Amino acid sequence: MKKLLVFVIFVLLTATLALDAQESKKIMNIQKAYVFLEEEMLVNDTDLNCSYFIKDRMPQDIRIVANHSVTSERKSFTDHDDLVINRGAKDGLKEGDMLLVISQGRVIRHPRNHDRLGHYFLKKSLAQITCLYDEQAVIRLQKGCNPVHVGDFAILHKPEETVFAKRADYKLCRIPSDAVSGLVVYADLSLGVPAELSADTQYVTVDLGEGVVGRGAFLLFYRKLASDLPPLIIGLGIVIHSENTNSTVKILDAGSDMRVGDHALVLPRAAAPGKPGQAGGDELPVVDDLPGDAEEGLPGEEGAAMGAALNYSILFEFDTDRPIADHAADYTAIRDFIAGKSEYLVTLRGYTCSIGGEEYNLRLSSRRVEAIKKILTAQYGIDPGHIETYFYGEKDPQFDNSTEVERRKNRLVKIEVNGR
Repeated sequence: MKKLLVFVIFVLLTATLALDAQESKKIMNIQKAYVFLEEEMLVNDTDLNCSYFIKDRMPQDIRIVANHSVTSERKSFTDHDDLVINRGAKDGLKEGDMLLVISQGRVIRHPRNHDRLGHYFLKKSLAQITCLYDEQAVIRLQKGCNPVHVGDFAILHKPEETVFAKRADYKLCRIPSDAVSGLVVYADLSLGVPAELSADTQYVTVDLGEGVVGRGAFLLFYRKLASDLPPLIIGLGIVIHSENTNSTVKILDAGSDMRVGDHALVLPRAAAPGKPGQAGGDELPVVDDLPGDAEEGLPGEEGAAMGAALNYSILFEFDTDRPIADHAADYTAIRDFIAGKSEYLVTLRGYTCSIGGEEYNLRLSSRRVEAIKKILTAQYGIDPGHIETYFYGEKDPQFDNSTEVERRKNRLVKIEVNGR
């Protein structure tokens, strides 16, 4: 009996030690897995709330009009300072609402063709409405990154998702010939002052806009040293904000200082390492994922508030930018609708069917959008500053591409008119 009792105790002790060892092993494995995670925070809150962007125009109804303290001589403000805005409860604001304070800078133009890219806008600080009146409100600054001044404007803050992902690892030593690429057209030093060079964690602007890249898209930067030499890969970046004509890009890695005029090539979200000739080594998508309509800037902000009033679809002949039918009555209706309105926006979205290459279709949809824009501005007198254009190629098809009947429906430009 005594031997049996000793044996039972021995078995229990052995089992207990084994369980403790397994538990320790589990803890060690969890810690190891956490330490060696391949993903990292590539786009953080600071990138989203403290960077700049280039856009043609922004709604600026909410303005900072005064300092709300006894120290009236101050000119710059930061966290915990109280300021007064010119909008209140009658404008739909509520206590606790969060605002994003922004300032408008100079016009930025493309360095090569001198086309207007838009105004420089700098995100300065978040602010919360702490005291509300009928026609005014008091805001308190928080999480600021740039000095705020009386005269800056604000918009309702819409939290954006950060990007936690695996960094693209591009191993090819040559540049694929069929990938979409653009140019670095602006580099930001601080507060709208252009920089000659940029390095890690700084921001640059490339001339690739919505419909081509969206937040989280990776760009490979390279430089052409000479016509008889191969291109030099100089860095990697990630898109943090896209507009119609351009995107703001955070530099993740820079083997060399980047300059205006360097090239930027669209990479897949998880670039497959490999060598030329191997499977997966040269398969770059032409167009990255499309951003959702809710992230399309002004159409999602001002357009939603005004409400869609007119909608038209203009169909096109195959492989051309010529509309199939005469839409003079539709264009006239648009002109008559916006006449006398103080605020309006005409949004054009271009599409193609699935026949042809992705890059070709992307450019074809752009030509179709520009053709309609030219008609509206040249023949019907609509201000081009109130027209925003987007083009998607064969991405995001409106109809099934399995039959010719359905493909015809995808060769279109959709027109949405909002106004008040």
